[in-house]
Amino acid sequence: MNRTDRELIGLISTGSQDAFQVLFNRHWKPLYAFVFRLTRDEDHSKDILQDVFMYIWNNREKLYTNESFLPYLHTIAKSSVMSNFRKNKVRLEGVDTLLNDIQTPANSDDKLLLNEVQVAVDTELSKMPTNMRQCFKLSRYEDKSIKEIAAELKLSEQTVKNNISVALQRLRQSVEQGSLLYLSVLVIKRLM
Repeated sequence: MNRTDRELIGLISTGSQDAFQVLFNRHWKPLYAFVFRLTRDEDHSKDILQDVFMYIWNNREKLYTNESFLPYLHTIAKSSVMSNFRKNKVRLEGVDTLLNDIQTPANSDDKLLLNEVQVAVDTELSKMPTNMRQCFKLSRYEDKSIKEIAAELKLSEQTVKNNISVALQRLRQSVEQGSLLYLSVLVIKRLM
């Protein structure tokens, strides 16, 4: 079907599964990339994507779009990520992901919030055992694979995975305890 998103939405609202399939095929890849950028987890990203398209189908009679439907899908996906984050179903891959992706703060409030999260992250990283800290930094800051980290540090791949997992858990707990409000504001700003 060479139809616009608006035309597809009209057909979907009448129950056209073919139109829904075309809309899905048109938008699932960019939407998946968007969600994955937020969660950094393939399984959670797929689950959220499925939730988004289930929502679209279940609310097909209420849908409306001017031209492109992708901005609407992004809005639903952002909401789903935040909802899952609150329920701790999706673990945003460490605060470092947010810190790396956030643009330079525009005003002093943003700088204060960013500094609070950065202090919490740096403090917790300094408390970690050396191997754990190195595994985490090589994975998240230098974007090395588990295999590369294991070879570099002369550790087993399972040990590297365990170290990164525990490091992320500790960082989440530290930020939640010390700066949950700050993190929430940063996440919301990042998603908007």
